[in-house]
Amino acid sequence: MIDENRRHDHPIQSEKNEVSTLALHDDAMHETAEPFEDTIKGPVWFYLFVVLSMVVGAFYLGRHMGRLDTAAHIGFLHEGGKPGQAQESAPAATVSGASIFGSRCATCHQANGQGVPGAFPPLVGAKYVLESPEVLVNIILHGLQGEIEVAGQTYNGIMPPWASQLGDEEVAAVASYIRSELGDNKADKVDAALVKKVREQTKDRQTPWTADELEAL
Repeated sequence: MIDENRRHDHPIQSEKNEVSTLALHDDAMHETAEPFEDTIKGPVWFYLFVVLSMVVGAFYLGRHMGRLDTAAHIGFLHEGGKPGQAQESAPAATVSGASIFGSRCATCHQANGQGVPGAFPPLVGAKYVLESPEVLVNIILHGLQGEIEVAGQTYNGIMPPWASQLGDEEVAAVASYIRSELGDNKADKVDAALVKKVREQTKDRQTPWTADELEAL
């Protein structure tokens, strides 16, 4: 009798277990909603602060960062001046010929002015440097090309012109440094008025000088 009831109860219990299991996992069997993306907006005061900081920073840089040219860093260029123009009112003491030589000339002619044998001629003891100041000024302004003999050795290269990048005071300062302070050179210094005169006389020149042209000078 007991065995028979058990036989009848088993399928009923199994059916109940199956139904309850399906009900238990019913939520998990449903399809979940699709995910979505959205931007998160920050506080308005933060964006206003960023914009205000950029405006103030741009204004500050515009007022205080100065000009991006060599003349301004050398210290002689006055308000309203332009690179490559003569600064008649600038005192020569504010222009360092040694600094200009170090940044413009020493790479080729070396810091001691002895040059590089076979490549760049020496400036110490060279007649083109020590004899006529006009010759050195012309070379600095308009450059030099072709063969040239210095201290018994022949050089053949090209020196770039500096007329468009150096003002009269700068040219006078570096020429004076080369003639009177570099190595054993003890020639007279060069005045900015002379540089201005030479610049005006040769303003139409478009090519570097040659040795023959310098000899004619």
